[in-house]
Amino acid sequence: MPGLFLVLVLLLLSGCVTVAEQEVAGAGASSPQAVVESFIEDLNTALAEENLTDPEVRRSWAERLASHFAPSERVDQRNAMSQMLLNFVTTSNQPVVGSRTTLTITYSYVEILSREEGRALVNVVDGTFVLVFLDADGNVLRERTGGLTEVLGQTSGGLPVIQVGSSWYMTEG
Repeated sequence: MPGLFLVLVLLLLSGCVTVAEQEVAGAGASSPQAVVESFIEDLNTALAEENLTDPEVRRSWAERLASHFAPSERVDQRNAMSQMLLNFVTTSNQPVVGSRTTLTITYSYVEILSREEGRALVNVVDGTFVLVFLDADGNVLRERTGGLTEVLGQTSGGLPVIQVGSSWYMTEG
C-alpha cells in the first residue's frame, strides 16, 4: 500500500509539472518589445477575421490573445478578450453609421520606457486605433482615429510586461 501511495504522489506531481510547463509555454517572447508587437499583430488579425461571428473562432482568438499575458493572468484575460471580441462583432455588424465597421491598430515602433528586475514598461510610439464605418458596398462613410494608450487605459503611457523564466509576457500591472 505505501508503494501505491508513492506512485500516486509521483503521478500527481508529474501532472502538476506538466500543467505548469504548458501554462508557461504560451505566446511569450524573447523581449519586452516583441511580446507587445506580437500581441498587437494578433489583435489586428483577430479584428479582421471574417468568421469572428462564429463562437468557436472567437474562443480560439480569445485564447491566442490571452496567451500573450502572464500565465497567472490568462483565465481573466481569456474572459476579457472573449467579451471584447463579442462586443466588437456586435458593434461592427450593427454600427451607428453604415453597415459595418473595421478597427485597426497602427504604430511606428515600440520602445522600453523602463526595465528592472524582470519587469518593463513598453511604450507603443504613435499608437493609434483607426475605426472605419463602411456602407453595404464597402465604401468609407466615416473614419475615427484615437490614441491607443487612452483606449487601453494605460495612465503610465505604456504597457507593463513581466519576465517569466526566459520569456516576456504582457501583464495587468
